[in-house]
Amino acid sequence: MMAACATEFAPAERASRERLAAQAACFTASPLFAELLNRVPDSIVILNGERQIVYANRAALETAGAATLSSVVGMRPGEFWQCRHADESPGGCGTTLFCRYCGAVNAVLASQSGRFSVQECRLMRRRNGSEEALDLRVWASPMRVAADDFTFFLVANIADEKRRLFLERIFLHDVMNTATALRGFSFLLGTEENKPWREMCIEQVGLLTERIVQELEAHRQLISAESGDLRPKVETINALELVTEVVRSYQRPDLLNGRQITIAQRCDSVDFASDRTLLTRVLGNTMKNALEASTPGAVVTIGCTKVEDAVAFSVHNPTYMPEEIRLQIFNRSFSTKGAGRGLGTYSMKFLTEKYLGGKIAFQSVEGEGTTFTATYPVSWAAVSSGGSSS
Repeated sequence: MMAACATEFAPAERASRERLAAQAACFTASPLFAELLNRVPDSIVILNGERQIVYANRAALETAGAATLSSVVGMRPGEFWQCRHADESPGGCGTTLFCRYCGAVNAVLASQSGRFSVQECRLMRRRNGSEEALDLRVWASPMRVAADDFTFFLVANIADEKRRLFLERIFLHDVMNTATALRGFSFLLGTEENKPWREMCIEQVGLLTERIVQELEAHRQLISAESGDLRPKVETINALELVTEVVRSYQRPDLLNGRQITIAQRCDSVDFASDRTLLTRVLGNTMKNALEASTPGAVVTIGCTKVEDAVAFSVHNPTYMPEEIRLQIFNRSFSTKGAGRGLGTYSMKFLTEKYLGGKIAFQSVEGEGTTFTATYPVSWAAVSSGGSSS
């Protein structure tokens, strides 16, 4: 076994090349075994005690973009599927802080304790120069072959299931609730007794209709972005005016729910080039999350400043974010609000870094709160040349 490495979660040690070769031979020596696993449409890999791949079926190799089995023997799952955190630690997959909340790593560790485990894994992987979100369900089972312990590891893509859950939430919960309220105000408009409140009802009908359109448009936009069909519409935007628009759109009692929004004292009125619709979506989601994370009476602060050749937007709320949330906040489908959610922060980062040439980050300090900062180049030429994108 190779020398020990530092780790922040799972053991980092790896098997020697000789041991890996011997373990791999246990499975490649049987043509029937390979034939059976290659007929399974889902990805299957077999891991040794160091969580390294000693066998992968055809579906797994195709999913990972690997040409041959020999080229992946010795890799760990996160390295095989190109997880963005796999190379952040010398120990590799399983050894970073982020790995503490990875369903794949935890399932494998459970199997190494002799237990069968089924978990979900939200993975952001680097592929073809960009990042791709994967929603996976993993099954890990202990197995023993030739006096060695292994993990039989099956992986299924559940992206369609997650999208269905999200659509069900939109149509069966959010949009239905809004549509029910819309029906109520529309009914009141047609009654004679409602004349004194007619203007209020008309205003509410307009607001509720706009909310439905925004919910559906946000999801349509994200589908288009993830499929690569989205094309930014660039125009000149004033940062301070955009901040003011976002604040105005959220200065409503039903959205504030006892909270307050303020514009930072120091704001720069700087013009820059970007897509107004996408940028408004990002800042709107940031504002929405900040309000939802805050308690009644709290103050959420938004601002904009010029930083060299870029403009930075910041949204601060006084709530501290615990580690479990901090380390998963940008993962697709991760949410503290229940099943069928989790696209807000993911879409903020995805749209910012893939389509707007910017960077988005956050800092959460106990006693001070949480600040999200989204930074965009002033010139669109920097975006189109790829100089500012991740």
